[in-house]
Amino acid sequence: MKLVSIIIPHYNGKELLYNCINSIYQNIDIKNFEIIVVDNGSTDDSVHNIKQLFSEVVIISNQNNVGYSGGCNIGAQSAQGKYLLFLNNDTEHSKGWIEKLVNFLDSHPDTFAVQPKILNIKNREYFDYAGGSGGFLDHFGFPYVKGRIFNTLEKDTGQYDKASEIFWSSGAAMMVRGDIFNQLNGFDEVYFAYMEEIDLCWRAQSLQYKIWSVPDALIYHYGKQTIKQNTIKSHYLNHRNSWILFFKNSFTFYYGLLIIQRLLLDWMALIYSIISLDIRRFIAILRAELWILFSINKIMILRKNNHIVQLDNIYNGSIAIDYFFKRKKYFSQIDDKSSL
Repeated sequence: MKLVSIIIPHYNGKELLYNCINSIYQNIDIKNFEIIVVDNGSTDDSVHNIKQLFSEVVIISNQNNVGYSGGCNIGAQSAQGKYLLFLNNDTEHSKGWIEKLVNFLDSHPDTFAVQPKILNIKNREYFDYAGGSGGFLDHFGFPYVKGRIFNTLEKDTGQYDKASEIFWSSGAAMMVRGDIFNQLNGFDEVYFAYMEEIDLCWRAQSLQYKIWSVPDALIYHYGKQTIKQNTIKSHYLNHRNSWILFFKNSFTFYYGLLIIQRLLLDWMALIYSIISLDIRRFIAILRAELWILFSINKIMILRKNNHIVQLDNIYNGSIAIDYFFKRKKYFSQIDDKSSL
């Protein structure tokens, strides 16, 4: 049995994948680990290149692109590790970061998942869009992180350097207990990409496991390399998946009031898209709402089969209202008891 299985879902990007794997080998000290690359039907020669340069890396090739969630699940089925590290292919790493996550899980048996601090690889003084120093959620299903709220990125001045309990760990780099991951049946593949890690962490907390940020472990992330930023697809998946997250896991909708309020937030976003001439976002939101409308039975089945409990670390406000109307741009400005 391996101590750690490093699972990298991949779709194109020869140089990214090489840099990621090379960085793992340069910065890892433990010997008992394996690297599994799950290729989602890449059309370049990135996988062939890795086979030539790193013969010990396990390659699993899919005929089709099954997304982040599907790729990670396939990799986990072949993994031998006590701990599973799900890692984006567009990351580079600091010395010993994997060992620090392992040590934390070893000493905290009540913890399911941990993440490192994630900084932007192009501007290393700032937090990265995907994960920052740990994620949180408001009761409408909108995520935010220490170091990034919507499009505002904070400069890393050490303000979040203390290990802390969080709501969700970023899928860019998250280490989980393999046995609990299997107990939870892995990532829910309805998401395809984006927010499946939030759903997983939510379900783990429903079983009374904790999620932690371990910021003395550090990586760097490009971000938005597989699904490009500000495309219809990225907006659509983000918007649709937040609805799925909301319907599938919320403990209560307060007699439908939260659903009505969430719809109002959507319509405000549609109006803003028109005013700002952001046609791609407008189309994406409409597509997402149509998908939800015609898939509501499917989502309710997911909810019925889910173990739902009331959690006290969900922000009882609207991060969208706080950000766009109350002008709260930084995590420290959000009144969230789970962050203190």
